[in-house]
Amino acid sequence: MRILVTGATGFVGRPLVKRLLERGHEIEAFSRDSERAAAVLPARCSVDGWHPPEGVSLTHLETLDAVVHLAGEGIADKRWSEARKRALYSSRVDTTRALVTAMRDLPAERRPRTFVCASATGYYGDRGDELLDEDSPPGSGFLPKTCVDWEKAAYAARDFGTRVVAMRTGVVLGRNGGALEKMLPPFRLGAGGRLGSGKQWMSWIHLDDLVELF
Repeated sequence: MRILVTGATGFVGRPLVKRLLERGHEIEAFSRDSERAAAVLPARCSVDGWHPPEGVSLTHLETLDAVVHLAGEGIADKRWSEARKRALYSSRVDTTRALVTAMRDLPAERRPRTFVCASATGYYGDRGDELLDEDSPPGSGFLPKTCVDWEKAAYAARDFGTRVVAMRTGVVLGRNGGALEKMLPPFRLGAGGRLGSGKQWMSWIHLDDLVELF
């Protein structure tokens, strides 16, 4: 299969691209920094720069079988100022809208058959001990609203016949990046302790398992 991956240089994107290449797929990677992407991704991966605020085009690519959309600013990278929240929202919702529009603009026979879009368990908000599944309603607040709009933008691809999968995943744990990279240093310095009250729920998944799911 020929697969487009956005966010290909990220914590999940890099191992996913590697795994897909190992299985014989052809990969087209979209990155805001194409030079950096070309340096860190395998040589067999084709790299294109993309700038969603300026619009997205797929017309120059060969026909794609699937699109995996992982792009998005890191949730825990910076303090949540109003400007930061706008960036978090736009990097997920607006990029998804731009990507779906680009797919819609392709001739029907060239549109990807499948669109796999990242989402998050932030969809549910803080619900305490309530048992939640994919049919549970969204919570309230910034993260739930972002996830609802994010998924709505992705599901718009159903209008032109593309299968859409929104992957609501929790905190991703693995070596050399992600949440664990931020949590470990205090413990290594002997200053670690429980996070928050220590009683809150935290949905998590190992990086290897998430890559296999995608």
